[in-house]
Amino acid sequence: MKKILLILIAVSTMAACSKSKEDKLNTIYELQKSEAMGTTEGLAQLASLHKIYGMSYSDAEGNNFLYAAAQYYFYENKFDEAKPLLAEYIVRDDSTERFRNAAINLAVLLADQADFSSANDLISAVLKKDLPTSAQWHDIIKLYENKILAQADVIPNDHEKLSLAYTAVGRFSEATATLQTAIDDFPAYEKRANLMYRAGFVCWEYAKDMKAAQAFYEIFLAEYPNDPKAEEVKTILSSGMLEMSDEAILEMLKGETK
Repeated sequence: MKKILLILIAVSTMAACSKSKEDKLNTIYELQKSEAMGTTEGLAQLASLHKIYGMSYSDAEGNNFLYAAAQYYFYENKFDEAKPLLAEYIVRDDSTERFRNAAINLAVLLADQADFSSANDLISAVLKKDLPTSAQWHDIIKLYENKILAQADVIPNDHEKLSLAYTAVGRFSEATATLQTAIDDFPAYEKRANLMYRAGFVCWEYAKDMKAAQAFYEIFLAEYPNDPKAEEVKTILSSGMLEMSDEAILEMLKGETK
């Protein structure tokens, strides 16, 4: 029985390549209703049909099938088949959730092939659109940890993105540590003051480590007294805001605006 099923699946795949658009859709719908959907072979066949249709047509249905096939091959660890489908999908579809999922999965594949530059471009595109899921933040962490470990043309922005990902998953000490590494390793970075400011903010707002926050802010003021955020940091330190509750800070700021 299984052998017969495999033969029928193979025949339908070859036939699908030469069928009309409507026929291809009908083949997909028929397979989706069949008992083959309860088998590994049937799911693989469906992915193949999705791929054929999705690469042939760029209408809404084609995009849906292309996305489904790309995700199927990615999570089946068939990366050579997933990569071109993901690459094709992200130039077609701009819906936030699907673009994010496809782009991050493609970034993971590119990073595994040491193409960190292209992976970084994809992560940047994702962060401009929407925030990743918790699992995807962990993928981003692994990506940038591997890039930094490989010393693959590391730039300060790599540490910034890694710090952002650490913060998103609650790993605050690691977030400030990677910012500290960027501060130490890139003394000429034009946004180095922002790294110090951000480290102080993470310590204050997230880690609730007021001593560490104060240390970062004091170094910030000592090295960048004319920075646009210097007055804000002076106020934070001189007013005792680091030790105040959010409600107390709000009341203080409301008083200043009267």
